[in-house]
Amino acid sequence: MTTVEQHSGRAALVGSESARLLEYFRGLSPADWETQSACDAWSNADVVAHLIMAVEMFSGNIARGAQGDSSPPEGMGPPQETDLAARMAANAARAVSVREGLGDSLVETFAEQCQRLESLLSGMGPEDWDKPCYHPAAMLTVGRYLDLRLTEMAVHEWDIRSRLEGSVRLPDAVMPAVLGLLPGFVVGRLFQPGAGIAEPSRFRFRLTDGGSYDIVTGGGELRMEPGGEGDADVTFTCDASTFALLAYGRFSVAEAAAAGSVVIEGDRGLAGRF
Repeated sequence: MTTVEQHSGRAALVGSESARLLEYFRGLSPADWETQSACDAWSNADVVAHLIMAVEMFSGNIARGAQGDSSPPEGMGPPQETDLAARMAANAARAVSVREGLGDSLVETFAEQCQRLESLLSGMGPEDWDKPCYHPAAMLTVGRYLDLRLTEMAVHEWDIRSRLEGSVRLPDAVMPAVLGLLPGFVVGRLFQPGAGIAEPSRFRFRLTDGGSYDIVTGGGELRMEPGGEGDADVTFTCDASTFALLAYGRFSVAEAAAAGSVVIEGDRGLAGRF
């Protein structure tokens, strides 16, 4: 269970990571903004437009949730009832439209929306962090939204930097939030590995920077849990950043293994179907 002090620390981290990203964005050249990101549908500028859209939505939902209103905003359906593929396609198109509309004010709008969220979070009391808030995918507490914002910024920063700089990792400071969001929100929703595996199989991710996680999939099962001491059908050894980026679909296990980012042990045929 996350403590009040941990929530406050995560809120501060949202602010510092936003400021760090803002400084990075202000240093990008016109050519950098036009470069294709790791997201197929978006340029780097489109990625920032998406981050603006996200923080605007987060701020509204958090503000309402903190006041005891976790109902869907006007025009939105109940959590989990929105078609995920359709919602993602609509968001992709909207990000391009937002970027076109903002023009040269893209970076400053990002700064303004981040400041709005930080001001909102600074007014939260100890009793607010566990209040439920609406999100199209699932009901989230105010505190859980902090993890989501940190993850959004980290993964989309990677989408930009990986195409401009080559090999980059997610920031170490945000990894507890990123990994904490995977079970229950990402695995089984955005990340659905092993759909064609007939029998439940255990895939262990042994992280070189600490920790171990198991994903059990196949035969209608799909869950993530702390890594156990028993046998796994397949063990992937990698760092936490690689594990998270795999879960967010930035590359496949085969691509990571070919790049030397993942070492595979166990049933390699089964690993290929993960």
